[in-house]
Amino acid sequence: MSAAPARLHHLDLARAVLLLLGLPFHVATKAIFETGPPALDFQQSLLIGGWNSLTHAFRMFAFFMLAGYFAGMIRERKGTRIWLGERLRRLGLPFLAALLTLGALQFRLQESLLHKPSERFFGLPLALDHFWFLLVLLGYCGLYALIPARWIRPGERMRRAMLLGGPQSLWLFGALALWGLLRHAAEWVPPIPDAPSETLLWLHFLFHGAAFSLGVLAWHSGIGTQLFNLPVRWTVAAIVVLLAIYMPLDPMFRLALGLDFYPGLAGALVLRTIQLPLAYLMTLVLFRVLARLVRGPSRIVSFFVDGALAIYLFHLVWVMALLPRVRAMPIAAELQWLLVSSSVLVLATASYLVARTNGLTALLFCGTQAKTAGIEPAQTPLPQV
Repeated sequence: MSAAPARLHHLDLARAVLLLLGLPFHVATKAIFETGPPALDFQQSLLIGGWNSLTHAFRMFAFFMLAGYFAGMIRERKGTRIWLGERLRRLGLPFLAALLTLGALQFRLQESLLHKPSERFFGLPLALDHFWFLLVLLGYCGLYALIPARWIRPGERMRRAMLLGGPQSLWLFGALALWGLLRHAAEWVPPIPDAPSETLLWLHFLFHGAAFSLGVLAWHSGIGTQLFNLPVRWTVAAIVVLLAIYMPLDPMFRLALGLDFYPGLAGALVLRTIQLPLAYLMTLVLFRVLARLVRGPSRIVSFFVDGALAIYLFHLVWVMALLPRVRAMPIAAELQWLLVSSSVLVLATASYLVARTNGLTALLFCGTQAKTAGIEPAQTPLPQV
């Protein structure tokens, strides 16, 4: 069994930061892609488009890489059966509760407030929206649980590759590039008939498997302490070069540049080739920066870690409720975006505070028992998002 590493407090902050990055991202995507008519001033904003492209390049990769690492840690500590049971409770129950309540509400709000019909999920008037990550994470946990832990024995070459140690890292980047091209090839497979949400779900499952797998391998390699505080070295320069290629090809940013939403075939292939290597490098730099900033536990960070799941589940309802009202204000699109994002953070956090005071809602939306006491530093890093 792997030796338990020292607690990495900056990973708690990482989860809180990655959560917060999702809020302004969804404000922008709802305005640009899921509002009828679309918000042209949001589309044309270099600030909004650039921020979305920059954060989306690594945000979900970092989510799933951390989830894979913590999955290995907690499975080893508690055993496969107990760990998997906890995953079903902490991920499965919130998914069902959110889909049947918030998903039903979002399905109605999408048409009534944003004037663009929502896609059904399994033929039901339920919006899958941002809940997809829970199903994908549950699927990864189920597959990981089927593999005996003793079979996962990364060698020295794999450890050196993940730590960017010499030429071994080149074949890791090559594998990530091929994984991205596999996702591109999967997009050419005929979609599931009349099931766009389900089609996108399995594409997410395929694509983000790379990040979860790397997190699992990081745990079994015993390199977490090194990997999540890796010296930056040449990685920042590599990120700048890759971003200069990536962002003009990214649909999140192309509209702001006055380009067609999708690049041509050659551009799409380049985009998918560099996407995962770029995400890996950006994720490591993020962890390094946070490791320099955080030296111990924080009550504020612990609060957001504990509430991450509920805040994330609740926030999109508030986005849909506030966006039309703020869009009617005679202010610049960038100010509208910031106003909605900050208001959604406050309201989603308030929703979490209400949910956690009741035993049933705390279990269903937070995956934990009810809390009425003050904020306490988290003792066990659980991958809620």
